[in-house]
Amino acid sequence: MNKIIGIDPGKHTGFAIAIDGKLTKLIDTDFWGCIDLLAEHDDAIVVIELPDTKHVWHDEAKTKGAIQKTAGNVRSCIEKAELTIAWLHRNNRNYVIQRPQGKVNAEIFKRITGWDGRSNQHMRDAGMLCYGL
Repeated sequence: MNKIIGIDPGKHTGFAIAIDGKLTKLIDTDFWGCIDLLAEHDDAIVVIELPDTKHVWHDEAKTKGAIQKTAGNVRSCIEKAELTIAWLHRNNRNYVIQRPQGKVNAEIFKRITGWDGRSNQHMRDAGMLCYGL
């Protein structure tokens, strides 16, 4: 059995499990929920996204307040990714760090993965990290 976990860290952490390339779990959790789930699945390889700051800036972040909010969100997301990676390292887990690859909407995600359940962008990002591996 080949079990891969995909993690899109942040305030809303996307967490996905693929077994033999097929998605079996897709949820939205918080940082501690993610750590608890990782502890339950110690037989999996983990693919975690490390956010890249150049992928989060957009036209809406033109005012000082919008820029500060975006910067705070990015910092928080990177911090959660780094803490999760540190946990994986300390617990001798097999993991791969992945840079963001782009977004897919719900329709495309369903077409690619066959996932019929509910999903949000964080869940889809996590799913795409482990689907098919």
